[in-house]
Amino acid sequence: MAVPLATSVADAQPAPDPDAELNDLKQRADAARTEANQAAERYTNAQSSFEDLGNKIAELEQKIAQGEARREELRGIAERRAILAYKNQATDRDLVFGSKNPAESARSTVLLDRANQADNAAVAEMAALNAQLAAQRNQDAEDSKDYNAYRQRLDSERKLLDAKVAAADFAYRELQAKRAAAGLGAPVIDGLVCPVPGAAFSNDFGAPRTGHRHEGNDMFAPMSTPNLAVVSGNITYGPGGSGGNGAYLAGDNGVTYVYYHLSEYVGGPRRVAQGEIIAKLGMTGNAGAPHTHFEMRPSGRTGPPVNPYATLVKICQ
Repeated sequence: MAVPLATSVADAQPAPDPDAELNDLKQRADAARTEANQAAERYTNAQSSFEDLGNKIAELEQKIAQGEARREELRGIAERRAILAYKNQATDRDLVFGSKNPAESARSTVLLDRANQADNAAVAEMAALNAQLAAQRNQDAEDSKDYNAYRQRLDSERKLLDAKVAAADFAYRELQAKRAAAGLGAPVIDGLVCPVPGAAFSNDFGAPRTGHRHEGNDMFAPMSTPNLAVVSGNITYGPGGSGGNGAYLAGDNGVTYVYYHLSEYVGGPRRVAQGEIIAKLGMTGNAGAPHTHFEMRPSGRTGPPVNPYATLVKICQ
């Protein structure tokens, strides 16, 4: 009688499910990116507060400088008038009492009264200005203390952001490798691919920035992270002022996409395919942490921008 062969425990276990492993990596990457996004929001909020206060201090110091210049002008007026009054005391009396007729005397009295009123107004203005300058200097001192506190907060948020971005990038790289092994490319959602896959970002459109209003979303990732063409189109490069190195993608869909703070350009002006690497993330221009400032301009490069946040939430999954 035949004896059945024993089945090992290993033989009885099912084969690993590649989809389940991919889903697990996706969940871990999503969780890490959620934490990174929260850190990005804290950082950009701290940056906005810091720069907004810096703008207020600069404006206040300009007002103080203007007030001090006006005070010096008024002091000069008062000093010159005092000297003239001292020298011309007898002459003033002669103008009034030594006139040949009442009409001339009255006219002289009106002129002297006007001169005295002007002097009194200058002295009164200078007194009010002194009080205003004292209040402004006190405010400037308080704001300067707050500015240092805001700077420390910004530095602390930057350190947290760096750590969370690094963790999110590591999780994303694992997921990307698994996708590549499964023959999957960059996801295309609503006809677009994510400009900086794996990056952390928040809804910071319209936030105050030094000298301007923020017209895009900042996407934080490690230095030199590839930037991808969200759609096919024509790419050009050039300086973007405080945005540093810029890339400008005139998409075939009629929308212009702007990338700023780039560390380097990849290739020259040309026609690019969707998902092609066009540049690398950096800190050129006015940037406190490595990131790409991303904009969407539906009516062209010189047209008004729209908030890209809702689009990025969809396509950067």
